[in-house]
Amino acid sequence: MKLIPGSGRFAGSSFAPLVPGLWEHPYLVRDFTRGLEGQAPLSETGHGYDVGRYNERRRSMYTSELFGGADPWAAGVPPSQRRDIHIGIDIGGPVGTAVHAVADGTVHSSGYNAAALDYGHVVVTEHRLCGVDVWALHGHLSADSSVRWRPGDKVARGEVLGWLGGTHENGGWPPHVHFQLSLCRPETHDMPGVVADAQHASALQDYPDPRAVLGPLYEGDGLFE
Repeated sequence: MKLIPGSGRFAGSSFAPLVPGLWEHPYLVRDFTRGLEGQAPLSETGHGYDVGRYNERRRSMYTSELFGGADPWAAGVPPSQRRDIHIGIDIGGPVGTAVHAVADGTVHSSGYNAAALDYGHVVVTEHRLCGVDVWALHGHLSADSSVRWRPGDKVARGEVLGWLGGTHENGGWPPHVHFQLSLCRPETHDMPGVVADAQHASALQDYPDPRAVLGPLYEGDGLFE
């Protein structure tokens, strides 16, 4: 398994690929700034994998009770209250695709976030990287991914943590893993995967760009909108 050099605050470290197959063939970088409008299913794109961007404002994608119910864009909810800025990176692929630990560490927590459009089955790992405590959330996994771990279990760099879940177990999304880094210890197997403008600045500090450990998956910085 070819390792990925870290960047930014994690420069000098090397990481296992989260989804190794992503690097073996060309993949599709999605633009969700207009939501799901015009987005073909992955199986119809000619690509084996796709990537969803960090720090991207996503129109009309978060419409369940977890995010306030009806489409907040259509309802005129102001940006300060509208949770639509994505604070992780998504890697999509076939159901059952293996998801690997990017670094040595331990399991912080695992479980099932059951609300519609939530994470479904989740594994959160804890790492010490370049002198910094870091937590990594892996969301939208299969049921057999979360039940196999207990808090404190050791994980090795490159070890399989779980597998991409189907819509019946991953919160109701096309199969993908939502990967999010946190510099703040989570209380449980959850992190705010999308935030409103009011939390945006602090979220960028608390939840840094995952490309620092995943590699240069796409070009561009700043808010995509």
